[in-house]
Amino acid sequence: MKNKKPSWKEILAFAVGDGGCNLVWTTVGSYLTLYYTDSVGLAAAAVGTMMLLTRLLDGISDLIMGSIIDRTHTRWGKARPWILWTAIPMGLGLVLMFSVPKGLSGGAQMTYAAVTYVLMAVVIYTACNLSYNTLLSLEAPDPKDRVTMSSIRFFITMSVVLFINYNCTNLVERFGWTGMSVIFGALAAILLLITFLGTKERISAPEAGGDQSKSAEKLPVLQSFRLLFQNRYFWLLALVFVINYTILGVNNGLRIYYARDVLGNAGLMGTLTLCFILPKLIGNLVYPYINRILGKWRSMMIGYVIELAGVLIMAFTQTSFATAAAGLVCLGIGGIPHNAGLFAMVADVIDYGEWKTGVRLDGLTNSVTSFGMKVGAGLGSAVVGWGLAFAAYEGALTSQGIPQAASTIAGIKTAFTMVPAALIVVGLIALFFCNLDKIYPQIRKDLDGKRTTAN
Repeated sequence: MKNKKPSWKEILAFAVGDGGCNLVWTTVGSYLTLYYTDSVGLAAAAVGTMMLLTRLLDGISDLIMGSIIDRTHTRWGKARPWILWTAIPMGLGLVLMFSVPKGLSGGAQMTYAAVTYVLMAVVIYTACNLSYNTLLSLEAPDPKDRVTMSSIRFFITMSVVLFINYNCTNLVERFGWTGMSVIFGALAAILLLITFLGTKERISAPEAGGDQSKSAEKLPVLQSFRLLFQNRYFWLLALVFVINYTILGVNNGLRIYYARDVLGNAGLMGTLTLCFILPKLIGNLVYPYINRILGKWRSMMIGYVIELAGVLIMAFTQTSFATAAAGLVCLGIGGIPHNAGLFAMVADVIDYGEWKTGVRLDGLTNSVTSFGMKVGAGLGSAVVGWGLAFAAYEGALTSQGIPQAASTIAGIKTAFTMVPAALIVVGLIALFFCNLDKIYPQIRKDLDGKRTTAN
């Protein structure tokens, strides 16, 4: 095994790749439902259902893609080539989703939306983002390096999210939805290509455990899945990922409606996003130090408690910009360990699986990240669509300058706050049983001993 640590140049090259993914992911999560309901005229409930069904199908494709990555062998490694092969399709897919032909009937438009959404979510984004997440465990053998790389990664990610939320609406007004997607799609492809060119893989299955480990490439597919599903931390972490990204999906998808319809000013969207993102921007830079003091598990448990306080502030105080800002700041602070810490924990789960079974399943185990992100986002989008439908939201009123009904505004506020509150409670329970920090020192000691013997 090559023990050379990633340089800062390589860490930055890795980090910008998530910026590329989020130029697609965040734009879709924050604005696609708005585009479908207000510009194309699709029914909110139908959009939410379509997104949820697609994401559930997507969960199966994540497991398949994880198995493919584990069996990929090229001169670039296992994960990096997939980043190369999907960089340009990521940009093109974004353009297709925001380019529903206006001349089609309502049913044909819904079909076009479903086909392009499935193509992007189930195939292209799965291959790209799962490979990107797998790269972390292959590029950084040292858990401390993983935390540092995840922290820098999410600093870049949060910066990109701010860029999107402050500029998307202006770009749409100037260039239209398709023009905006062309700009974001091109930037996404460039950042992903930088990641491919600027990184390297340092660990492989044969090197990971020497003669005592079996290569995942040589295992039958069904046996790989059997070994994965025996890893209880995989299941627990999958649940935490789904919960976290459902909360994020609800927050991202409803924030524009909350700003415009609940607070009465769509121009507050950027400022509300800043309240949510700025604490994460700062926090991701200091999280490696927090991790040294508290560890990943304890800091994530505390983070959930702070997030819960944030949504309850917004739910049970008088609606105002001040209370919304306070609640979103708490959500941002509580979410700090759930960015860098959660993704670094996936690499720990991979090490645990190797420790227990002698088989290292990087790609397949990392399917938990893509599965959780996309199923969670699908659930979040479904909640947005169903919540708007339940609140009797009418997109046509907005184009006519007519405010939504008071009951609709109350319904949007409830969906924006109480749904995340319930999910956070479930997340706390799941995370309570996922304390890998307690046994990880022994895992690290045993794996290092095997690798030293093998070399």
